[in-house]
Amino acid sequence: MDLHFPRPQLAKDVACAILGRSLFSQPTLFLAAPRRTGKSQFINRDVIPALQALGACVIYLDLWKDQDADPAELIAHAIARELASRQGFMARTAAAIGLQRVSIHGVEFDLSDVGRAAGASLSDALQALHEAAQAPIVLIIDEAQHVIAKPDAMPVMFALKSARDTMNIHGRKLGLIMSGSDRDKLLRLVTGNAAPFLGSDITELPHLGEDFVKHTAGLLALERPGWNFDNAQLQDAFQKFAHQPEFFLRAVQLASAAFAGPAADFHERLGLAADAFEAARAADYVATYKAMTPIQQAMLSRVLQGAGLFTQDALIEYGAARDGANSQPLSPGTARALLNQLREQSPPIIWRSAHGEYATEDSGMTVWYHALVRQKAWPPA
Repeated sequence: MDLHFPRPQLAKDVACAILGRSLFSQPTLFLAAPRRTGKSQFINRDVIPALQALGACVIYLDLWKDQDADPAELIAHAIARELASRQGFMARTAAAIGLQRVSIHGVEFDLSDVGRAAGASLSDALQALHEAAQAPIVLIIDEAQHVIAKPDAMPVMFALKSARDTMNIHGRKLGLIMSGSDRDKLLRLVTGNAAPFLGSDITELPHLGEDFVKHTAGLLALERPGWNFDNAQLQDAFQKFAHQPEFFLRAVQLASAAFAGPAADFHERLGLAADAFEAARAADYVATYKAMTPIQQAMLSRVLQGAGLFTQDALIEYGAARDGANSQPLSPGTARALLNQLREQSPPIIWRSAHGEYATEDSGMTVWYHALVRQKAWPPA
């Protein structure tokens, strides 16, 4: 049974926006969502078909699949492969047998090296692809934040921005979708004077919610007629699974299996699985907290409380965490450097917005913190 939950209206809205068919649309979309919350499936199962239904030529690549590869090379090869596939027998043959160069519209392209340097080659290749497809081009780069880790790959981002601006002078011919699970790193592509897409915004993909739970309940009713499924209890379990459909659906399948036990105990079985998942996450949070230095623990506590991170009282607190009660306040520069370590580690712990607001990267950590505060058990023993 196909467990995918379609979101056709949201996908159509994204497609119309990127193709310039909605008011105030932008040719580049930065789409962020925590890992395992359904972002890539939404792109592949909903957004790409919606784009194709509107006549777009879509190129998709996932930088997560090969993190050691040069992102610029992966992007270039994806464009080259699509270009070759559109150019008739000679170009397809050239790509298949490994010939290095193909002449298209009088411009020669090295199929193994399209767009590796910023400049005309990438723009010309995308323009040629547009002419061959006779359709707008949408390039989707999933987990685009991996470009940040490869400084030599950044020129290809500037090349894409240049190609986008050049091709869209007379109508929307090229749209770009950059998605990622690390908002902080995606932010570096859009903020700062050296950012290739300066001025663009980061859009949060909405969590799957009640509609997804109702959809799951409907599938369960078809699979197990006569069983009673309670949407509120399913919703509670889904929240404990951190809105991650993969883990939730796996637990649902196990709890509803033919030999799992009596039908009347389905929600009890699912609830136990959800509680175990939540407990395991809490144990991970405790381990993460204990692995931090005392100063970083103090910083995380202030982030979780929503308190200022660089105020005088914060700097005094950090100094005391480092040296004891009679210490000197930590300098603002040292505090920022230590906080950045929490932002830059993999996976990141702290996230910073474009407006300088700080939060935990994993929202579940905030839920865990408030639970401990209610139990008067903060900080964790």
